[in-house]
Amino acid sequence: MLRRYGLSHPLLDAYEKVALETYRDNWAATDKVLAIACRAQLCEENVRLLSDFLSWADGDMKRFLWLYYYIQFESGEDFTYDIWSLDQIPMPREAETAYPGCVKAVVYLLSWENLDRWVRERGLPEEVSEAYFDRYRYMVSLNLVTHNTWGLCRLSPFLYGYSKPFMLRLGRLAFQLIKFKDYCELYEDAQGNRLFVALPNYRYDAQGLQAGDGWLPAYEKTGDVLAAHVFDSRGNLEPKPQKIDQLCWKRVLSPADDVVTIHIPEGGKLELQAVKESIALARDVFGKYFPQAKAFVCQTWFIDPNLRGEVIREGSNMAAFGDLFDVICGPDSQNHPVFEHIFKVRPQPLEDLVPVTGLQERVLRRALRGERIFWGFGVLREDKLL
Repeated sequence: MLRRYGLSHPLLDAYEKVALETYRDNWAATDKVLAIACRAQLCEENVRLLSDFLSWADGDMKRFLWLYYYIQFESGEDFTYDIWSLDQIPMPREAETAYPGCVKAVVYLLSWENLDRWVRERGLPEEVSEAYFDRYRYMVSLNLVTHNTWGLCRLSPFLYGYSKPFMLRLGRLAFQLIKFKDYCELYEDAQGNRLFVALPNYRYDAQGLQAGDGWLPAYEKTGDVLAAHVFDSRGNLEPKPQKIDQLCWKRVLSPADDVVTIHIPEGGKLELQAVKESIALARDVFGKYFPQAKAFVCQTWFIDPNLRGEVIREGSNMAAFGDLFDVICGPDSQNHPVFEHIFKVRPQPLEDLVPVTGLQERVLRRALRGERIFWGFGVLREDKLL
């Protein structure tokens, strides 16, 4: 089957034989897929595309669908900490030419069954599995903007995470098990004060912001003293290193640690009470099924501390959300949120964007001045949930 498509990849090669031995002809039956599509409330055009693809797909193509599913959900392989490696598995060219993104679109509709089984076995509310369809529709909508298709040409690894699952939509927010960021460590003292310490993995410019051609922060231990650069109250790296007494400051988070990162799905207001209720639910679920997670974190554009005031207004829901975290500036977003999240368009010259909302106007004005948006990275303050 793989020979027919001219495909080779270590995972495809390793599991083709065993996957084909377990293949069932009715696994991707059209009526089954369309029933799930109906349950997912996909639009008529989306359903029609899936139906046309399944009518076009012959036996070999459907066996490839099963192989791709098998690698992710039946083989024992785990992509929790490397979801984007799934994008390295090649798709049959003839499918991507005739029906771009439809192989993954069908597989990730069917993968909902894996999530639903996981939810039912643990006695969790049905809405936990039903929430998957909201994430599915959202990923499809982003593909419609960038690739003009109802298929999944990009972002499908997120759906692997949601259906495996180590990502869950719980109330207003969504949550994902990941590793702590590789550009910093977090220290706390006995009073609960925090210090973000930079690791010498990335360079910084004169403003203390990540930059490819900047300087590397210091990080040197001598006995119980760590000489390192820390982040200031604006989330920027201070220019001079500090001496940190590790008898007074305890390292509580580092890149080796599991944490739960918070995603903010679009739709509805980001009301503080709904956010707190969602986090409380996530603490229960992840505490029970992913107890290795040490903290809740969030990386998103609008908690970049340098946006407060001009772009993110005090008293707004976005500002209130950011106040739940101790925040530093992470990598340069390369204006990704401007196009993907704020204007919801393909990347294009900034001068071509036409703002409609006040937020769009404020963001665009700043971007046209050449000022960058950084991914703000925050660690949840438990006292802020009270």
